[in-house]
Amino acid sequence: MRIKMTFTDLNGQDVILPVRSTKYFLHYLIYNTFSEQMAQKLYLEGFPINGRKFKLFVFSDILEKGKLLRNKHISFGKQITFYFSSPLDNVLNDFGENAIQKKFIQFNALHLHLEKIFFEEEYVFSDDILAHTLSPITEYSTFEHNGKKLRYYYRPTESEFKHLIEENAKKKYIIIKQAQGMSVDEKAVKDLYLDIEPYRFSLKNDEKVVYFKGTVIRGYTGVYRLTGSPELIKTTYNAGLGAQSSQGFGMWEVWNTEVKNA
Repeated sequence: MRIKMTFTDLNGQDVILPVRSTKYFLHYLIYNTFSEQMAQKLYLEGFPINGRKFKLFVFSDILEKGKLLRNKHISFGKQITFYFSSPLDNVLNDFGENAIQKKFIQFNALHLHLEKIFFEEEYVFSDDILAHTLSPITEYSTFEHNGKKLRYYYRPTESEFKHLIEENAKKKYIIIKQAQGMSVDEKAVKDLYLDIEPYRFSLKNDEKVVYFKGTVIRGYTGVYRLTGSPELIKTTYNAGLGAQSSQGFGMWEVWNTEVKNA
């Protein structure tokens, strides 16, 4: 399930952010919207599986286009709008309720308060759907070279990209079930599958380089065809498609409810 939210500044200022800090800004805004207990739970503990911790939430880019300024800042005008999603009711409700209750959240000179909030209805997923990205999708592997850890970011046209997308979705599916107090049949999970194919995609236009807390992350926007188990497609809709979901990567919307043959 997801929420669409609009924030404005209490003093009527334009929302102006450094170009390289927009992801961090939303990440900061989200964690300061949660209750203290939920923020600590997600940030410090998360939901572990095989030595990794998942936060089980995802958020979009700022929906307003913004105007690039000369000082490497971007102005979004009087408001910013974005989506927040989580498959867990307690995470979603904590976020929504606190957004409504808090008078404002300060970020540098901004004092942001909630202007509008909309809770979307649940979507019923099929086994074949088109996904339009609301934030870039990223998948990577980490290697060691001369004692340093390096990341290789896969392109959507590479087979490993597809494999990692599927494995990530299965891990999230298992964790969601466990967090909801349900038992998980490992054999049944192995039988689930998910495939992703670029549908409307240009490497030149859809490759995005994003900065997050001093780290350069490469991701890809566009429209993708998702086929496979509806359970996994739903998982990626609610918890993010691919890696780095809780840093604002891999959020998507249904682009067209009737998939046509490409």
